[in-house]
Amino acid sequence: MPVSILDRPFGLAILKLKMQPMMTNREILSGRLEDVALTDLLQNLLSSKATGVLTLQHNKREKSVYIKDGNIVFASSNLPEDRVGNILVHAGKLTPEQVEAALKFKGATRKKFGAIVVELGFLTPKELFDGLKLQVKEIIYSLFRWEEGAYHFTPGDLPRQTIPLVLDPAQIISETITRLQEESGGGA
Repeated sequence: MPVSILDRPFGLAILKLKMQPMMTNREILSGRLEDVALTDLLQNLLSSKATGVLTLQHNKREKSVYIKDGNIVFASSNLPEDRVGNILVHAGKLTPEQVEAALKFKGATRKKFGAIVVELGFLTPKELFDGLKLQVKEIIYSLFRWEEGAYHFTPGDLPRQTIPLVLDPAQIISETITRLQEESGGGA
């Protein structure tokens, strides 16, 4: 029987956080996903109003969640399927041909992909913003499916190129758990 993300044991790192509920921005947190539930890890970072980057790695996959003052503001991944263009094609907001055209234009101009799809009229600024939020949610959702790997929280200011989206962390976690339960046949 598969182990639910809600059934995972607490790791020593998370117990340390629970004894010190207010994490400072100087604390570095790292460990293994086998030892801690991602929900607990995120909730501790968010409730302590942390600012920094939570990076998770498994094999050659690396995904990062950017947190500012306890809010999830962005996420990134080194996987092609997590690129915003691919997410928007999957969501039916862009065609593969539009993504290809935007990428060709990007190579020639060095502009960001999002700016290009808006400039070319493929998306409105609001549609792009919604697409970026969807990308962040999809990256976070995919992390909840990882059963093993390493995590490392690097406290401090976020990189300047981070696009601050400020998403409701409780809603993201709740939606993710609901999706996972539905996929496993445990949803109503």
